Order: sequence, then structure tokens, then C-alpha cells
Amino acid sequence: MASALDPRFKLKYVSEDNRGSIEASLTTEMRRMMTLMENAPLETAAVPADDTEDAAAAAPKKKGLGSFFKATVDQAAEPQPALEKDKAIALELQSYLQAVPLDAEEDPLKWWRESRKFYPRLSILARKYLCIPATSSSSERVFSTGGNIVTCLRSSLKPDHVNRLVFLAKNL
Repeated sequence: MASALDPRFKLKYVSEDNRGSIEASLTTEMRRMMTLMENAPLETAAVPADDTEDAAAAAPKKKGLGSFFKATVDQAAEPQPALEKDKAIALELQSYLQAVPLDAEEDPLKWWRESRKFYPRLSILARKYLCIPATSSSSERVFSTGGNIVTCLRSSLKPDHVNRLVFLAKNL
């Protein structure tokens, strides 16, 4: 699914047999994310977590006693029907998949930051999945360090001592 969210490749390297299942899983994930956002408090759902400059500008003002007696238009608005949400999700996904792919040398996270106003639901999923490192080299380095510490001559080290030595070797 993460490869479909990379604007450089989208579904370029996915076989025709798997495209439908990937699109279905993206749609399901977007629906699930939308229901979670609807149930979240307004303050956390309205302000993106990674925009500190936007968060400072959108900080809520202190309310006076009179504001509790006012009826706002947003409270009276009815929730959007599920069918309209499904259409909006499908339209957003198809619009993204039909858009011109990004150059392979460009940064996909920067592109998602700039394009989140066009693809708001997909941009949240992209932040969720594209932040995962695509390599396991950091964990392999730790195992290599552990292998260098526990040798034939030092095979009787207790696990606690091995953990401490690996920690020291990787953090000094």
C-alpha cells in the first residue's frame, strides 16, 4: 500500500491483478481514518500535528461566558451521508492515481505537504506509511554489534551484560 502512496511511482510497478485489491485497501483505510477523525475531538482533528506554524495561528481563543449561550451554525449542520463520503473518497483516490507522477528525484513527503489541500485523506495516509524506513540496516547494525561482542571467548556473558554492552557500543 505504501508504494501506491508514493507519488513518484503510484501503481507503476504493481501488476494488474493486485491493483484492485490495493485500491480497495486504500479506500477501506481512508474510510476507517475518516470515522476515527469524526469521533476525535474537534481541536485534534482540525489542526495537523506536524504544522507548528499553522497550529500557533489556529490556536483557539479564550471564550467568555456569553459564548456558551450562542448557537453556532456548525453544531446545527447535519453529518454527511455515508454514500457521499464514499463518493468523495473514491473521487479523491482516482484523481490522485490519474495525476501526473512526480519526478523520481523529488521528495515525496514534500509533495504530499504541498498537495494535502487536494488530497486531504490520502495525505494523512501518506504521512502514516511513508515515514516508515524502507530498509532494515539500522537493526542489522545492532545485531552485528551484538555478534561482535558475544564471541567464542565471551560466550558466557549474561543477557543483561550483553544488552548493556550493545547499548554502550551503539550510543558512545
